[in-house]
Amino acid sequence: MKNILTILTVLLLFAIPAKATVDNDFEKANELYKAGAYSEAIDMYNTILAQGYTSAALYYNLGNAYFRTDNIGAAILNYERALKINPNDEEIVQNLEYVNNRTLDKINKVPELFITKWFNSVLNWFSLSQWGVICVVFMVLLCSCVVVFFLTHSYLFKQISFYSGLVALLFFILSVVNASVVKSRIENMKQAIVMEPTVVVKSSPEENSADKFIIHEGCKLTIEDNLNNWCKVKLGDGNTGWVENNVIENI
Repeated sequence: MKNILTILTVLLLFAIPAKATVDNDFEKANELYKAGAYSEAIDMYNTILAQGYTSAALYYNLGNAYFRTDNIGAAILNYERALKINPNDEEIVQNLEYVNNRTLDKINKVPELFITKWFNSVLNWFSLSQWGVICVVFMVLLCSCVVVFFLTHSYLFKQISFYSGLVALLFFILSVVNASVVKSRIENMKQAIVMEPTVVVKSSPEENSADKFIIHEGCKLTIEDNLNNWCKVKLGDGNTGWVENNVIENI
């Protein structure tokens, strides 16, 4: 036990100055952005990412910097990454929508059923970490209600704790389900952004195969399969085809 505490203490001592350095670099990058030195700010933001540190604010600011340099694909990519961490941030949503309007591809998405659209909107209320916190909160409330129910001698308090416990149990189950779905989507739904100005989508994973359609920088795709250096992708309107790996980047 003593050895474990020693190791944790050492790790903490190393983590604190490292976090301080990252915060300092982030502030310097923000100052470069404010000064109009967008390329330098991009380099510093990417340096922070290369060290393994990520956050919605970091991706959002990087997206802003790329947009200022007219790199639409990289801007959309980083806004999408920021939105993945914090799906409720209105500024991220607004900036992403604005930049998407600058892309050449205007894809009409397949309409969702009302229940599907409603369920997705509920999932997007909170990020995965926030759903995890909500699960813990309702679990604590449920345990508290159980303790009160068995320890109190008051009939009124027993009733209150019983029904409150049922409500807490219901919301705990719902939050666990939502957290599980969000986690599954993050792990299994592979999406990417087109990074090249123009990309020809092929009918099969071969350079000499027939052309199906053309997409452009900033277009969002869902990756359905991989074969050698090719990816099978699907657009929001349901069209599918194959593109080379090096023309897209995963969100």
